[in-house]
Amino acid sequence: MVSFKVSVDVHGVVEASLKRQLRGLSQYTWEGWTTRPTICSGKRPASTMPELQQQIDRGEDRFDNEMTKSRVLTALNRKDEAAAVQKKALGIATPLQSHIYARQLQGEKRSEEAFAIFRENAKNHPNLWFVHSGMARIYSSQGKFDDAVKEMKLALTGAPDNTKSFVETLIKRLEAKQDINQ
Repeated sequence: MVSFKVSVDVHGVVEASLKRQLRGLSQYTWEGWTTRPTICSGKRPASTMPELQQQIDRGEDRFDNEMTKSRVLTALNRKDEAAAVQKKALGIATPLQSHIYARQLQGEKRSEEAFAIFRENAKNHPNLWFVHSGMARIYSSQGKFDDAVKEMKLALTGAPDNTKSFVETLIKRLEAKQDINQ
């Protein structure tokens, strides 16, 4: 028996593969130009900026691209620029994209940032069901369970059928004075 070590530069292999793909049909779609920066931004952030900027310059100035650019700038320790790009991204986001991003922030234990986005969403889009669930999350975190229940019941009235049972579960937890953010 002979032992030997095998190692592979996974990021390098993936990056080379993505570059090859961008020479084919995928160069004409936004997905191709977003994939490489999204995958490679953590390991080689500086190498992804040209593709991001190229895509944005091509008229694909979308929430996803700007948020990826913000993550790349953060990885490059260019925090002020990253914050400005993130603000721009949230300015062009759909209400649902903003809500989903706020939930992501909650998962990262960045609740105050998430709550600011929930509040802004509620101010700008008060009639959307998921906006009420965001407000319920804020009230729940503050121990204002009666207010949280009211918001979640408003969410329930507009929620799609495939979501109603989940919302009902959250209402029961709130009625039992349980924080739904835990």
